[in-house]
Amino acid sequence: MLRYDVVIVGGGPAGSTVGALIKRYSPQLRVLLLERTVFPRHHVGESLLAASSSVLHEMGAYDQINVYGFVEKLGASYVWGRDRKPWGFDFSSLIAQLVAQGRRLPELYTKGWHVRRAEYDQLLLQVAAQHGVDIRLGARVNDVLMDDGTGRVTGAIFSEDSVTRTVESTWLMDCSGQDGLLARKLHLRQYDDRMNNYAIWGYWKGAKWQARYLGHPNLARIFVATTPRGWIWYIPVARDIMSVGFVTHTKVLKERVGTPSELYLEELRSCSEIHGLLDRAELVRLSRDQPRDVCVIKDWSYDSRRVAGPGWAMAGDAAGFVDPILSSGVMLAHELGQKAAYTLNSTFASSDDREISSYWDFYQETYDTYLKAYRDMAAFWYANNFSMESWWWEARRALNQGDGGIDLTNPEAFMRLASGYANRTESLSLFGSYPLHEAWALVDGLFGVSPESTSVDKGYAHAPIRLRPTAELKEGFYYYRGAVRRNKRIINSANNKYVDLHPGEDLLVDLLDGSHTVNDLNRVVKGIRAKDGRMPIRTGTELLVQLDNIEALA
Repeated sequence: MLRYDVVIVGGGPAGSTVGALIKRYSPQLRVLLLERTVFPRHHVGESLLAASSSVLHEMGAYDQINVYGFVEKLGASYVWGRDRKPWGFDFSSLIAQLVAQGRRLPELYTKGWHVRRAEYDQLLLQVAAQHGVDIRLGARVNDVLMDDGTGRVTGAIFSEDSVTRTVESTWLMDCSGQDGLLARKLHLRQYDDRMNNYAIWGYWKGAKWQARYLGHPNLARIFVATTPRGWIWYIPVARDIMSVGFVTHTKVLKERVGTPSELYLEELRSCSEIHGLLDRAELVRLSRDQPRDVCVIKDWSYDSRRVAGPGWAMAGDAAGFVDPILSSGVMLAHELGQKAAYTLNSTFASSDDREISSYWDFYQETYDTYLKAYRDMAAFWYANNFSMESWWWEARRALNQGDGGIDLTNPEAFMRLASGYANRTESLSLFGSYPLHEAWALVDGLFGVSPESTSVDKGYAHAPIRLRPTAELKEGFYYYRGAVRRNKRIINSANNKYVDLHPGEDLLVDLLDGSHTVNDLNRVVKGIRAKDGRMPIRTGTELLVQLDNIEALA
């Protein structure tokens, strides 16, 4: 019988990420990845968010992806509802304010691509193999092994070369995508009826490149256009091939007579911005295993009641998927795959069952935080009138920036969410692959520093500072360099908002006792930085801004 420390089911972005990062930080662990298909294989989801790039870099895949020849993605353009004037965002503007402050970050923080998933996923799988993951293609997992007494998952049964095999494992990672091996077996999947959608798509060769919507061929945008019955994506997956998809609610298909392909072509013809771009194009198949010219996929919005249990965990689409509207699927697969790998590394390094359980509770919390921001935005999109201004406002509300000391404009808030940084607004703890000083720069520069910090200094210069009785200092966690690590967290129990403290900042909290001012805090910070300039400690002013944002100051 085969025996491995970790068995990964599924070879997509989540599975490759989990495998590569386990082997990078815990090379002694034996990792087996079972993928039922033989790569390369066709898959939808071609537009990446810039937030994926730091995980790719940590995996050792960034440079290969960067030089492979995928179309570089600069941002997105939208034509929305009744107002057909294009608008959008670009990744580079996200760090413009950091540059203005003299802070410099690598290009990977603002870089994404439009990819051909058959080739992209194969590259990632090769990277995992280079790290030492044992990869078996054409290996279909038929069932999992479970201990009858404890309910713990102890391995898997799979078919390979017409032979049924059994493998034992200490942990099994379900990265099986929408098939959801464990979610279906354990009845964990739950669907969001608000977004019970179908996506119908195909690939068009010879489609026109409209610079107004797509930008320059070397720095392209994804283009999204609404129609009365849904919305259309238009993604350049190559210089001469466009991925064009139509997303609509299930009831549209049920109420309409005809095939999904007929509905798809009808919607493309009815959208004035799209129709003229395809009048001389023809449908082609992007990879050899693409089953038909026009493809259909359903059940786009779901999550799982639990994403981890005894001997098992999930990541990527196996755990949940929101909707393609913000192109968050691959990013979430990378981000949650990274966090799952870190949690597994810490699990194998610990012999304390209670500590291990707390690691997986944190993974669940992180998973919920990531999906919530995108689910709320997608639900708002489908429930309202597709007004540009209203969606911007909802992005600002989702980022909890409306009532605190931070004054983001509506477009700024939207850009942060739409580029994949929404899940990082609350804390440092959600940063995994970022060096701490760069995480600090992004958190403070993009989300946590009031542009009117001088007014904060003035307001608290002589007034003693005290935390509200509802503000509690508790133990917390953060992800860093392959493991789950402990830190301190201030939680406002009145609203459940929190701020994770950077290393060393618990010294500042001791001063929030009603007898010290912001000047006292800033003097302490100056002394800490003088001793160790690498400490990512905020100024007293910056910390107060974030505490004010969670309404923790008396």
